[in-house]
Amino acid sequence: MKKAFPCLVIVLLLAGTAMAAETPIDKGSMILNGSVYFMSQSGDAYKDTADNSVAVIGIMPSVGYFVAPSIMVGGEILFWNQSWGDCKWTDFGVGPMVGYYFNLDATRTEVKGAIYPYVKGFFWYGQEKYDDGTDETTTDVMAFGGEGGGVFMLSNAVGLNASVQFWSESYKPDGADESISGTTLQVGAGITAFLW
Repeated sequence: MKKAFPCLVIVLLLAGTAMAAETPIDKGSMILNGSVYFMSQSGDAYKDTADNSVAVIGIMPSVGYFVAPSIMVGGEILFWNQSWGDCKWTDFGVGPMVGYYFNLDATRTEVKGAIYPYVKGFFWYGQEKYDDGTDETTTDVMAFGGEGGGVFMLSNAVGLNASVQFWSESYKPDGADESISGTTLQVGAGITAFLW
């Protein structure tokens, strides 16, 4: 009985928190997001001698916690693999994010069918591995940017998301005299789940 009492208290506290939330974007809710992006990259960092730019698919899962109604903080992971002729790149990064989700209709009683537009900012630190078939190098990369999009709720806990993301990054390859910078603009879609 002594062991069961603390468990009962925790269950009641969690139930009270869940009952206090009226929408998935209320304080105490969590968000899990998985997105796939199509990217178009431009700038000196992404052009070859023929002035070709790069197109690539990326995967970006994230998790966040609503510290106040509509205000989310969390973390994000990015991973993508791209090839360009004999050259191959593998990128991996991780970093914090902060976002704001808009409740367009606060009087709405049903979550299913609701749309939650959002904006967020992020910072990533990661590595890029490059292999041209002869040499292989690893370079540290830092990036910051923003994202805007929306979540369309299919049920009380799951929605479809669509977004546009932009970031600027810079890195200094081994042996280079100065840093190289570039920008990325990508559009994507995925699944969002709320725990509330």
